Amino acid sequence: MKKKILFCAMLGISIMAFARVQAVWTSTCGVTHYTTFTGNWTYNQMALYIAQINQGECGVTPNVTINP
Repeated sequence: MKKKILFCAMLGISIMAFARVQAVWTSTCGVTHYTTFTGNWTYNQMALYIAQINQGECGVTPNVTINP
């Protein structure tokens, strides 16, 4: 019983340690991007980052909406 509880606890910790969000999005220029966000990114931070990449790539700052 002890081993089972310890294994479950270790599994939970390892899943939390590798938590990440993967975003697939297309810029206003038509380029598809695969972006991985690790750590504690909020949806607002992700949207701002994607808008910043699009601005540098296409010269347009889009209104980014994230659908979780």
